[in-house]
Amino acid sequence: MKQFFVCLGLVVFFTACSNAPKADDNSKTEETEISPALLENPATAENPTKKPEGFAVMTFKSTEHNFGDILENQKVETTYEFTNTGKVDLLISNCSAMCGCTVPDWPREPIKPGEKGSIKVVFDSAGKSGTNNKIVTVYANIESKTLELKFSANVRALK
Repeated sequence: MKQFFVCLGLVVFFTACSNAPKADDNSKTEETEISPALLENPATAENPTKKPEGFAVMTFKSTEHNFGDILENQKVETTYEFTNTGKVDLLISNCSAMCGCTVPDWPREPIKPGEKGSIKVVFDSAGKSGTNNKIVTVYANIESKTLELKFSANVRALK
């Protein structure tokens, strides 16, 4: 009986090991997103404290928007337009909202100095009656690393 459990344990052990993903396995594994800012880090082993030659600068027409009164279950959107007034390409690595009711869409490609871009934000007012003040955080290679885009809406409940 003891030999049976030992053999069973060995079979389970080798079966579990053979199912582990291999380095050359083509199966999809969880990917880690790498910030483009990290890829352009000017520091090296010889000069670990070297600073970037400059930052991108996002100059917005406005970083705030008021939708005013809207009805519950209504989806509204606004676009925040900006220009890269810095000396290096602007790289937006992410835009995140406070909750799932707000969905930002931003340019994934670099924006050259002097070029314009925009960030579109869609707000779904379902279940959000009352005053809503939301923030979208933009992560980019700007000096402050992040900036906030804000909007508000007064959502009137359906009767």
